[in-house]
Amino acid sequence: MKAVQKLMVGLAAVSCLALAACGGGSGGTGGQAAQKAPDAKNWRQDIKGGPIEVGVLPAVGTPSLKFLEDIAAAMEKDYPGTEVKQTFANTKTRPALEQRWRAGDALDVDYTMFDGTNPALLDWADDGALLDLKPYLDQVDTTTGKPWLEQFSPAVMQFMQHPKTGKVYGVPSELSLQVLFYNAALFEKHGITPPATWDDLLKAADGLKAAGVDPIAVTGLFEPYMGMWSDNIWMRTVGYGKAREVLTDGKGSITEDPGFLKGLQMLQDLRDKKGFLKGFEGTDFTAAQAQFFQGKAGMILMGSWLVSEMADVIPKDFKLGVLQFPTVTGGTGDQASMLAAAQLMSVSAKSENIPLSLEWVRRVVSVETQTRRATEVGEVSAVKGVSSPPGLPGIADVVAKADRLQAAYYGLMQSKAKDVVYPEIAKLMFGKQDAQQTLENLDKGLRRVHGG
Repeated sequence: MKAVQKLMVGLAAVSCLALAACGGGSGGTGGQAAQKAPDAKNWRQDIKGGPIEVGVLPAVGTPSLKFLEDIAAAMEKDYPGTEVKQTFANTKTRPALEQRWRAGDALDVDYTMFDGTNPALLDWADDGALLDLKPYLDQVDTTTGKPWLEQFSPAVMQFMQHPKTGKVYGVPSELSLQVLFYNAALFEKHGITPPATWDDLLKAADGLKAAGVDPIAVTGLFEPYMGMWSDNIWMRTVGYGKAREVLTDGKGSITEDPGFLKGLQMLQDLRDKKGFLKGFEGTDFTAAQAQFFQGKAGMILMGSWLVSEMADVIPKDFKLGVLQFPTVTGGTGDQASMLAAAQLMSVSAKSENIPLSLEWVRRVVSVETQTRRATEVGEVSAVKGVSSPPGLPGIADVVAKADRLQAAYYGLMQSKAKDVVYPEIAKLMFGKQDAQQTLENLDKGLRRVHGG
């Protein structure tokens, strides 16, 4: 598998070098002198037609892409001479696109170039490749009468802002969130209260077992999904910042804060109560999710993509409930935060048509477009006033109540520490070790990978 991945990366690099040599797409810097950034107060008055190249995440033929095609057509109509080239900018294309940025042939608008919560993505901004969007976002949007920046939920600002300078280099087009889903009809039938606290969760588990239903669906074949439980628990018991410092950054020891052990003991208690789907150890994530929608489990902790991912198997009369992860009484961590990820658009500082590029971003994140995408495609928005997607009832309210959206997985997926943390959590959930043993093994493993 690794050999195949390396081959694919190598082929992508060859392709991108060829693109760079040929001048790339219709937009981008093209190796030419950049247009002077327009005056922030009058940037919309400076919009002129011309070619721009924008990154898009949806695949060809999908409903999500149709919205973007409509925006492109409208801009081409409104600004004569405009030509919007849409380039697929999802994960597999990133090596090629990043090489284009390095070669001076950047897309005018692109994804995955900035994330204020990811230190590895700050270099593009620090090196001057990205346009600081804050001066433009601070201007009053004539369609709302308020500064453009105020249309976004405050909880998402840390994704948009540079943590040291406060400058804004990314605007979120959609969100994914880790939430606790529950079978609302099943809860109502058996008089079970949707859990707001950890104690509520344990009571709900008891109620579901009494009704002959496994409490929680989870997969035992994908460690990061099991790790969602420890990640969310630790956010409540020690706090996101402390957990990230210890797990990902290697600062301090996991044995120093008693909240880490408390979190592991909570997970052990849930395991010992038979809180997880029978046979979850050998059940893959698709089967586990399907069993939740078949009524064989009452809850599942999963990303907000669950509904779109499982759309073909969800019964038409299924009544879904959506909750923040339960709070922990006595926990010293963040009780109103959520683990999430944001898809962020950035504008090249060397774009030859910055006003038109900004207009593309503005239209993508407009309340009108975001509402349509939520209603018709099921995407979760970071924009205020956009209702919950029909398949995710109440999720807009859940986001509105969150005081902060924190980067999912603590950055572990880009760290060697993931090979320590999530395997040990799996052993705990499988019953191969208890909370204390898990803590000790985590301490040894983290010291090894962080050189402590």
